[in-house]
Amino acid sequence: MLNNKIAFARLMALLKSIDPDVPLPAGLEDYLWKNMIVEALCNKACRIEEENKIPKKAYYVVRGFVLVYGYNHEQDRYLFRIYRENSIVAMDCFMRQQVSPYCIWLCKDTLLWSISSACMDAVYKHWDGMKAFAFKTSSKHNAAKEQSRASLLGIEDIETRILEFYKRYKGLLPPKKSPIRDACIACFLDISKDTLKRNRRNLKNKGLLKY
Repeated sequence: MLNNKIAFARLMALLKSIDPDVPLPAGLEDYLWKNMIVEALCNKACRIEEENKIPKKAYYVVRGFVLVYGYNHEQDRYLFRIYRENSIVAMDCFMRQQVSPYCIWLCKDTLLWSISSACMDAVYKHWDGMKAFAFKTSSKHNAAKEQSRASLLGIEDIETRILEFYKRYKGLLPPKKSPIRDACIACFLDISKDTLKRNRRNLKNKGLLKY
């Protein structure tokens, strides 16, 4: 059961924004309040879903950051997605209960709420149309994340790309206190770690990044 009505109101507003013309069914809000779980805080980064397994839960980020990693053909890990506050982390593999090629990590001091696949199955059975709505929610968020990163990588000027990244993902400065390592940020931005550090320092010297 949840314990923060302000954060819960943000979650419900997010769900209602998926399809504003279709109201959520009566009783769903109360069901989510009673059946979602507050995940334990971690004092260091920890893995919450493993690759090559079926994801156990979907998540809502109340505070902090959640990272999704993939693996290339050489089995090198790369940062696939970054989820920040007020985001729903529900991979397609969770929705379909299929094996996922991705692993999901929780950053230090991130506050997460979760819901299990069993609870989602109960939602589907009790309320007509909720399975289609859940898939639409997942699809919309996945498309938004893809578009967001593509727009970042489409910025050719490296300084501008880095500046835009830090505008979007607040809470990652100063670098020494960032919950996301420079190597991961550089990977996400498709640049080297040295390029990230050099250009970030230039942006700081110009007064465009303050930390």
